[in-house]
Amino acid sequence: MLKLFKLAKKETKQSFQLSNLIEILQDSVCITYSTGELIYINKAAYSLLSIHKNSDISEINFLEKCIRDESEISFLKNEIDQQGFVRNHELKLYNMNGDLLDVILSVNLIGDFSQQSIGFLFLIKDVTELKKIQQQLLQSQKLESIGLMASGIAHDFNNILAAIIPNSELIKYSSHKNDANYKRAEIIEKSAHRASDIAQRLLTFTRHRDQQFNEPVDLNQIVSDSLELLAHSVSSKVHITRQLDENLPLVKGDESQLQQIILNLVLNANDAMPEGGTIHLKTEKIHIEGYYQIGSLEPGDYVHLSVRDTGVGIPIEVISKIFDPFFTTKEIGKGTGLGLSVVYGIVKSLKGYIDVDSKTYQGTTFHLYFPAIPLEVQPKTKQEIKEVNPSNLKMLLVDDEDYVLNILGDIMEFLGYQVVKQRNGQDAVDYFRDHSSEIDYVIVDLKMPKMDGRATSTKLRDIDPNVKLIFTSGFDDSPMNKKDFEGVVGYLKKPYSINQVTNTLERIVKGNGLS
Repeated sequence: MLKLFKLAKKETKQSFQLSNLIEILQDSVCITYSTGELIYINKAAYSLLSIHKNSDISEINFLEKCIRDESEISFLKNEIDQQGFVRNHELKLYNMNGDLLDVILSVNLIGDFSQQSIGFLFLIKDVTELKKIQQQLLQSQKLESIGLMASGIAHDFNNILAAIIPNSELIKYSSHKNDANYKRAEIIEKSAHRASDIAQRLLTFTRHRDQQFNEPVDLNQIVSDSLELLAHSVSSKVHITRQLDENLPLVKGDESQLQQIILNLVLNANDAMPEGGTIHLKTEKIHIEGYYQIGSLEPGDYVHLSVRDTGVGIPIEVISKIFDPFFTTKEIGKGTGLGLSVVYGIVKSLKGYIDVDSKTYQGTTFHLYFPAIPLEVQPKTKQEIKEVNPSNLKMLLVDDEDYVLNILGDIMEFLGYQVVKQRNGQDAVDYFRDHSSEIDYVIVDLKMPKMDGRATSTKLRDIDPNVKLIFTSGFDDSPMNKKDFEGVVGYLKKPYSINQVTNTLERIVKGNGLS
């Protein structure tokens, strides 16, 4: 030890300068004997290795306590024996708390005058956070790739279902209930709707539908529909109760996104009660008097949804992270860490607020607040709306898929509308130029080759600035600006059903389309 000490103290001035330089390094520096016991560590190493300042570092064997892996230790020793150094070697390192760190390690041999090994100098760069960010980035890129692929598949898939669902409905309408064809058509219709529901659920978290497509929705109905959907997904030991305000105002939102919120929260609550328990959902109207009374919400009327469970609760040390993307307390492979971050994103996009109360071993309550639609702008009742005769209305349909175009045309003719069909944007523009005075509404598919729905709509507006447009799509995630929505009075989602087309068009032609 004396020999090493004398070597380390040689040429005092240079040593002092070097010591100061080492102390201010952001990377960790450790000097050990060849057997691994620590001789010196800088300030950064104390922090990285979680070593207390008053600890006797000579009692810590760096190789055994921090590297531990025998194969890594053998590799380092062999490299040093052969070359005298190791450069930029990635490995896992333990600190004194037992935390596993990702580091890049460089090692130099410290020898005496005869070049005999008496110790090692380790330079350690902590890349733990960098690795986490890289993994999150890779996960994000993977999810983005899946989303892009899914959007294309969804477009084709929904186009296929757009032909299956209404055709099965038309067969039902033209058959007697006791007829075998009626029953077969009913099975086809139900199966196609299930396929459509699955596709929509898979796509919801990658789907960022423009908020101008949001419509007034009944949160009570969405809660009821969601619980029905969850009937076979929740443990038989878990009891679900609900308390829904009968006079609840409507909120402006997307049904599938609001349903996803409820599905995520209820399934999370179910997972928190492996031994069973109760999940209670409650809706109510509340009024906020002043700013920042609840989060960042402005004063006004809100719909409050609470989801409460009697589960294990959320530990206080992780509650601040639960809305972070990729954060999960579940085992690897059992959770993506996306559920609550998606819930948070949806709530924020609807100008709402989400909060959580949790007590260990007592349970968790999520509180969600959505702006209530003022009573004076709530959708009108049927009694207040003047009836419209479909036979007086002429619709121009634009879609590049023949079977989709034909089935939508069949539905609309079945409902009594006059229909003109065009198979691409340019043909639709040419027709509209000569017949704009005859056309009441143009239903245009957003996702078409060559001239898509936006470009087609722009050219139609150039011909008639007052043209009434209805966008339709199975899935379209292209960014849209305010100008794209000029003249847009409604949105018709694929796959079509007769009821959906009927209700959407009735709402639009009676002046109650996009809100």
